[in-house]
Amino acid sequence: MLDATDFKILAELAENAKSSYAEIGRKLSLHPNVVAYRVNKLEKSGVIKEYTTGLDLEKLGVAEQILVGASFPRDTERGDIIEKITAIPQTVKVVSSLGEPESIVFLVGKNKSEIEKLMSKLRSLDLKIEYTGSIIRTFDEGRLCNFLKVLASEYESEHNRDGKNGSINKGG
Repeated sequence: MLDATDFKILAELAENAKSSYAEIGRKLSLHPNVVAYRVNKLEKSGVIKEYTTGLDLEKLGVAEQILVGASFPRDTERGDIIEKITAIPQTVKVVSSLGEPESIVFLVGKNKSEIEKLMSKLRSLDLKIEYTGSIIRTFDEGRLCNFLKVLASEYESEHNRDGKNGSINKGG
């Protein structure tokens, strides 16, 4: 069961995965041992899958970022094609979706020439390219932690109103 405190801890970690348990505890008025216990529980239950690092791709010399909407060739196993796409080193993410396009691929490259070579690799897999778009800027910084804070607030409000424990069952 997740409760408002779990969501608050998750929001803090989503904002800064390097936050210490003491820092999170100070912000949330919790003892660091309580934070450590809850984080461990969230890790063991699979709610926390990994800790990641946000990178400034431009500072790494990655000048081009594109999204490609593509559909798979007929009579081809979706998983096989996705495996081939993810084997391309410049593939950052592949989202498999229903409808058209069947996938959205996020690619990075040092320059337009490298991107053109990547597009040729995708075409060699017989993908039907539905669209391509250059990414100018992404606006996701802090979005997930803001959503988690809203969830925590909603569960606290529900708890205060209903006199319940304000938790949800993560099992469905």
